[in-house]
Amino acid sequence: MVSSQRMDASSSPGANSAPVPLFMDVDGGLCALPVRLGAVWPTLERVALNTPEPYPSHAWADPAAVGALNDLVDEGLVRPVWCTTWDDAANFLIPALGLHGGPWPVAKVGTRYGALMWQGIWIKTEAVSRFTGTDRFVMVDDLLGDHEIRPWTAQRRSMHVAFGEENVLLIGTRPERGLTVEQVEQIRNFVA
Repeated sequence: MVSSQRMDASSSPGANSAPVPLFMDVDGGLCALPVRLGAVWPTLERVALNTPEPYPSHAWADPAAVGALNDLVDEGLVRPVWCTTWDDAANFLIPALGLHGGPWPVAKVGTRYGALMWQGIWIKTEAVSRFTGTDRFVMVDDLLGDHEIRPWTAQRRSMHVAFGEENVLLIGTRPERGLTVEQVEQIRNFVA
């Protein structure tokens, strides 16, 4: 989809430190969910996915955001991890979108109900806690909402209670927009 400028790994900012886990949602996170047919952001591109049923046959993504994300991967700043109800099927997106570093590992959610809460704990909070051995990570998901707006979503609150906020960056995307270049820059600032 997008070719990004690659840096020499020896000169990259993350070359001497471990990449920060980047937990990525698909629907509404990395990829946009247009509100109505034809009502898409002008920067989004429609991409065929070649996915099996019951997954969508195409997705909408911002090529510039994908390129910026690839730069973070190529520079060794982040280690992408799927955290989506797609589970292993999310790896179909890697060649379709032109993502680098694949196949990405999967923090298994194990259900098609990504918003599921159980006694105040979000199912993706559990997936992240089972996967990561570090307290420093980034998560991109449309269910996280905007950190500037109160009250927080129940999902953001669950992540905050489980992990705090000092070493965790939660990026709440707008589902109709998906991941943006500006949000990738927030990730860069956090991990660099």
